[in-house]
Amino acid sequence: MTKIQIRRIDGYDLPPLQEAVGEFLNQELNSHWKHSKKVLLKPNLLGAFPPERAVTTHPALLEALILYFLDMGKEVCIGDSPGGTVNVEKVWQTCGLRDLAERYPIQLINLSTVGYRELVYEDISVKISEVLWDYGIIINIGKLKTHGLVGFTGALKNLFGLVPGLAKSDYHRLYPNTNDFCKLLVANYQLTKEHITYSFIDGILGMDGAGPSAGRVRKFGLLLGSKSISALDYVASRLMGFQLKDVPYLWTALHKDGQLISEIQIPTSFQHFKLSDVDIRTVKMSNKVLRYIPKIVRYPFQRLYDRRPVITSRCQKCGICVTSCPAKAISPPDRLNFPVIDRSKCIKCLCCHEMCSYEAIDIHKTLLARLLG
Repeated sequence: MTKIQIRRIDGYDLPPLQEAVGEFLNQELNSHWKHSKKVLLKPNLLGAFPPERAVTTHPALLEALILYFLDMGKEVCIGDSPGGTVNVEKVWQTCGLRDLAERYPIQLINLSTVGYRELVYEDISVKISEVLWDYGIIINIGKLKTHGLVGFTGALKNLFGLVPGLAKSDYHRLYPNTNDFCKLLVANYQLTKEHITYSFIDGILGMDGAGPSAGRVRKFGLLLGSKSISALDYVASRLMGFQLKDVPYLWTALHKDGQLISEIQIPTSFQHFKLSDVDIRTVKMSNKVLRYIPKIVRYPFQRLYDRRPVITSRCQKCGICVTSCPAKAISPPDRLNFPVIDRSKCIKCLCCHEMCSYEAIDIHKTLLARLLG
């Protein structure tokens, strides 16, 4: 049986987080943990979003993990590769990591600057940060959120942060639609999963609606953890109301892991539990429709069923959408004008929508898209 641990936690007070982290991890202790000196914490640091926005892994959970491993005498580092060309120092400051580094003997690592290896899985080539081979213990800490391109983002999608920042933009250009991007995610997962010691999903504050950054902040009050990443994502997505077919990468990941759903064990109190009033329709229906349209009619259908980003007057002219666009379809702002999206170049990957810290980019839908999703 594959065990998924779930605990109700109302907020980010440190004592209950420490208790939960200890309860989850103490069950996994083995000789490998004893002999490994270096620990890498891999959070979700999508961009420079404050913790209360529920976009990134909360620093209080990272603090509980830091204290756990420092108490074991380990050397602790926190590393991620935020999206696009976002200023990493600003991400660390805004997300609360700089404060942690000032209070504890830890190191912050920009995974985009430490080199990478290019590996191949089923004809898909993936650049993966060199740190994956430098740490004996790697703790993966995702966030419980919806995602506009793939429906759900939890522990497996968080491993995409092991890809250097600018390479991620290239992959969005090469794999712009849902099905192809999910194949990339599965390839990245297969190449990295053996190095991941344990995974958490921070669902104390999470997000529904237009995730992963512009959705509705929700107090889900849950912390989840497991050694099995695919099983963890299956349980977490199910708690939000997703079915297996709604998350395109998930069945493939479970299948390649040899993971039977019937062999996933969760606490008895969560056997029939589902979070209430979770908006997954925003991301679920659009992905479901396009995935099952035959290729021969997909292009004309997409002209009728279209979603595209639109820059609104909420824009602060920070330029992050310009630098994050893998298709180079957005012209930079000037003193008088907002950035402009060239519709002929836009690949509708929604990276601009995902990376905008000001929620200044809306998703325009055609009439058919509004009716279906």
